[in-house]
Amino acid sequence: MTTSAHTTISNIKTNLQVFLISVATITVAFSILGLFLVVFVNLNSFLTTWSKQVQLIVYLKDDISQNQRQGLEQLISANSDVESMTFIPRETAWANFKNTFSSNKSDFIDDLTFNPLPSSYNLKFKPSNDRFIKIHRFADLLKGRKGVESLEYGEKWLGAFEKFMLFIRIFLLAVGGLLTLGLILIISNTIKLSFYSRQEEIELMLLIGATPNFIRVPFMMEGMLQGLLGGIFALALIKFLQLYVKIQFQGSLESIARGMEFQFISQPFIFGLLASSVLIGWVGSFISIRQFLSPAHKK
Repeated sequence: MTTSAHTTISNIKTNLQVFLISVATITVAFSILGLFLVVFVNLNSFLTTWSKQVQLIVYLKDDISQNQRQGLEQLISANSDVESMTFIPRETAWANFKNTFSSNKSDFIDDLTFNPLPSSYNLKFKPSNDRFIKIHRFADLLKGRKGVESLEYGEKWLGAFEKFMLFIRIFLLAVGGLLTLGLILIISNTIKLSFYSRQEEIELMLLIGATPNFIRVPFMMEGMLQGLLGGIFALALIKFLQLYVKIQFQGSLESIARGMEFQFISQPFIFGLLASSVLIGWVGSFISIRQFLSPAHKK
């Protein structure tokens, strides 16, 4: 074991209670950030799953001519992003509607003597990252076509959800920034306490010729270890909560969005959290030691 590692362990033992409190604080802070990340990842997955199921429904006017229909079909067929096109006559649409509500059919439906539903084309688009944008653009193109009564693809709902996801991203950045600042201050103060407990010994080491780096490294290692342990414990806590939620609510989630699972944060986020925790530990200890060593070194 190197001298620096031995000194680091000695520092931790001397201030074990403060060290553990600092690690616990880092764990709580990164757990909060990690939980927000889990929520963001799953909301993003939910949006992706739903967007894959979105179809562009083109409702036709009752008086649409054959030429208008043919022109519309040619325009749709010419779009390479459209995977399939299904024509649903108004009679089929009405029959499907009545079958859907057959279990609780009301007198109002029975008393209707006409079919209020229009014919329509259901357009399914090929999977892509910008699939919703392509649907939106093609819908704008079809709006002005003769014979088209209206279009439906959940524009308002998906648009509002995307704005909410943008808010979550900004919120995560803000929370991450505030937590980072707070953790740097916590680790810095912890290292200061460790430094104070050995101040006379450090001053003596400087007097007999010890270099600032020789003294600095153990404290830097202590701060980085605090950050690393806090990050690891936070990830373990988040994983436990994710497994609990998955076991309890996976069935309900699949009924809302088929094929979707309650996910843990991806590997890049995991490594990012661990790297951030170590970096925060390094920065906090660096700020603290620089404040004390530089004046002492100049003397």
